[in-house]
Order: sequence, then structure tokens, then C-alpha cells
Amino acid sequence: MRRRISFCIGLLAAVLACGGCGEPKEAKEARISGIEKMAAGDYSGAIASFEEALDASDGIVHRFELDILKYRGEAEYMAGDYAAAAYTYGTLEQVDDERAEYRYYKAAAEAMAGNFETAQADYETAAELPRVSEQSAQAAASAALTALSEAARQAGETEKALEYCRTAIDSGMAGPGILNQMGLSLAQAGNPDEAIRYFEQGLLQAEGEAAAALTRNLAAVYEQKLDFAKALELLREYRASWGSVPEVEREISFLESR
Repeated sequence: MRRRISFCIGLLAAVLACGGCGEPKEAKEARISGIEKMAAGDYSGAIASFEEALDASDGIVHRFELDILKYRGEAEYMAGDYAAAAYTYGTLEQVDDERAEYRYYKAAAEAMAGNFETAQADYETAAELPRVSEQSAQAAASAALTALSEAARQAGETEKALEYCRTAIDSGMAGPGILNQMGLSLAQAGNPDEAIRYFEQGLLQAEGEAAAALTRNLAAVYEQKLDFAKALELLREYRASWGSVPEVEREISFLESR
């Protein structure tokens, strides 16, 4: 079980000091190491480094510790440790006041952890909380709606998933994550042509892992439509851009035999 950081409960009333200039060298180096590991996709290693940084810090909750907690919450979410991420975002609310951004990210983590009702409640209350900025709050709200849509879709509640996606799109949050969820939900609802349209819209914006996921999902829908040639073309593009993985190789072999 992940160990809780020592100051989360005992220092909730601590005054937020400025900066992290007085932090020990070990804490600063561990923080930098964690950020570098995150950039390399080593989320478990990043979490360990952020824990090390917190252990080595001066124990007073100020900007340095808050910064590490924000990084740690993101790393936990990316590592798939959604319960830990929800805890971290809840901790941030305790030590840095309630903010819409923290509550939205907590909602996203709760949704992915399977705590759908808690996630829904967090999402609804987040709208009433102070926000750092409209831009950051919108990004956090988009993450929450994306996670809520995915959780609903995986639970077989396709219409609910589509509702979350439409809320995001109507609110100007039509990013690759939402467009991907919209496509997946439409495909699940038996509307492959509409799904293709949203996947293609997402690919116009997406990069990296998001573009890879959209490409694979688009190929799957073309296969659903029995357009094996187009599906094969997309999976070959995937392999050329993002490398070979066993699942894609098996699908390519199948499609080549059609």
C-alpha cells in the first residue's frame, strides 16, 4: 500500500510560505528526477522520486511541497493508480484550500477508480469552487468529463457517456480525449460513421499517445464496417509511427489474410 506523506494530516493548518528556496538539496534533486522520469514515461519511478522529495523537504507546506503534490497526482493518474491520485488531489484541497481544478481532477481519478457516484458529485460541486484561472479550470473539467464518459461507457451506459461528451463539446472542450470518447461511445452505440468523424477530428489535434490511441480506434471502427483495406492501412501507419506491439501485429496479420 502506498505510504502517505507525513505532513498531509498533521500540518493542515500550516501557513503557506513563499517558494522553496530553503529546501534541502536532496529534496530539490529528487523533484527534478521525478519530473525527468515523468517526461520519459516512467510514472512509477516518478512517484517514488516525488515521495523522496517530500520526505527530504523541510516539512512545512509551501509552494515547493504543493508543486510536488501536483506532479505526484498527475504521475499517479498516468500510472493508473487512480485511488492514490484521488487521495493526492483531496490532500491538495486540504492544504491549499478547495479549488475547482483540484476537485475536477479528483473527480477524474474517482471515476477511473470505479467510484462513479463520488466522481459525479465532485464534478458537480467543482463548478461552485474558486478557480486558479478559467483556462486551467476548463482543462481540469475536460479531464473529469473524459474520465466520467469512459467510466460510463465501460459500465455499458452508452447514452450517459455520450451525454458527458456532448456537455464537454458544447462547452468548448472538444479536445482529443473527449473526441476519442465520443467516437468510442458512438461505435458502441452502433453508429460507426459518426464515430469515424469524431476520431478524425481528434486526429487533427492529437499528438503522441493520444494520436496513437485515436489511430487504433479508427482502424477498429473501419474493421467493424468490414472495410478491411482501410483498417489495414491505418494499422500499418500506426506501426510506422509508434512501433510494433503484439496486439497490432496480430490484427495486421488477420487483416492481411482477408
